[in-house]
Amino acid sequence: MQFSFICSKSGIEEEAGGSPSDALAKMNQGRSDVRQRRPVYKGDNSYQDEPKKSRAHSSDKWKSAACIALLLAFILTPVVILLTPSPIDPVYFTLPEPPEFEGVLEPNNLLQKSERIFENEISGPESIVVDGDHIYTGTADGKILHIYKGEISVLAKLGKGPCGGFDNEPTCGRPLGMRLTKEGYLIVIDTYLGLFKVNVATGDHYQLYSAEIPVNGKRPRFLNDLTIAEDGTIYMTDSSTKWDRRHNRHQIMEGEVSGRVLIYDPKSQEVTELINSMSFANGIQLTRSEEALLICETTRARLLKYHLKGPKKGSLEVINNNLPGIPDNIRRSSTGGYWIGMALIRKKNKISFIDYCAEKPWLRALIMKVVSMDLVLQYLPKYGLVVEVNEEGKVIQSLHDPTGQVIPAVSEVEDKDGVLYFGSYNLPYLGRLYLQRYKKTKH
Repeated sequence: MQFSFICSKSGIEEEAGGSPSDALAKMNQGRSDVRQRRPVYKGDNSYQDEPKKSRAHSSDKWKSAACIALLLAFILTPVVILLTPSPIDPVYFTLPEPPEFEGVLEPNNLLQKSERIFENEISGPESIVVDGDHIYTGTADGKILHIYKGEISVLAKLGKGPCGGFDNEPTCGRPLGMRLTKEGYLIVIDTYLGLFKVNVATGDHYQLYSAEIPVNGKRPRFLNDLTIAEDGTIYMTDSSTKWDRRHNRHQIMEGEVSGRVLIYDPKSQEVTELINSMSFANGIQLTRSEEALLICETTRARLLKYHLKGPKKGSLEVINNNLPGIPDNIRRSSTGGYWIGMALIRKKNKISFIDYCAEKPWLRALIMKVVSMDLVLQYLPKYGLVVEVNEEGKVIQSLHDPTGQVIPAVSEVEDKDGVLYFGSYNLPYLGRLYLQRYKKTKH
């Protein structure tokens, strides 16, 4: 209660009533109460306990919330992953146990003796044609390059800019397999755009076949490699009618079998289907007699033979069902055989990613949901390998880079009188090996 006082002749009187002495006594008592302070004794922290308890209580609340959040994440993450559809529809398939690296597959260091040429001057030279002092190759930025006496020039561009990057690749173009005709023209297969004939002197080019045109009711999605017969007939692989080149990892992980071999007839200028139901049809090569086609089936790690002539005409057989790697392109060797480049190796008692996942479609579906295949490939061991096979598919020679430091992977081998040129779809250089300089073991 607040008091006010009035001065008068009779002295001090309380406005609220009562005697002056009583008012003075109450006033003095109030002053005494105001001046009084709570005694503080050493070691007495009771006045600080309440804020500390409040902070501790708040901290406990945060810890509880964090634990609940972690628990929910632990429970919900598998549920979300399970309910999220996989980008692939994997099929079950089996692979035989990978071969032992012994005998003709005994590791050596011959690939390590290769030299890197035009390093960081070209990007992803997958296929190579060597004609005397002239080298032709296609690159990841949609160019067909002409290399002459160390000088690189752009011979042709089949697509239109801009180039570079995932989204632009289908319109920019990506030249893959290429061959030189007996007339001296360069025949190039662009995985998105189709089949082209290029004048190597002028760079002029025209389209023999557009990939927009369906073949047997299906449009090619992944034109890959080609081989040319003496009469001008062109055999080419369409790796998939579902996945394009940008999604080649999806195709391998799915294991689907829409790959096929197509024929371009130079007389009718029509394209027809010769073989279908293949799992990533890749490199293709006519035998020297032109009686058969040799075809690399990438996902199944095997070599196929299709008979064009003779008593087995029209039949397809597996002539090597257990290659020591994931095969890419196949080309003739200068010694009568055929070189096959390996993108990845398969070796007995060594973990092979594709072998481990083959019989586990559920695992492949899960991996494609949560992990980038580019990230997976970064952690796979690097090992360069090419093999030479005979016409019956038997391995007769192999070249290795066990460390992968010089040649970590090979898409194609171009053999010019014992000088080997190595191309790769994702490396920034060509490899070159003067094989005749080194002693080779005869098998």
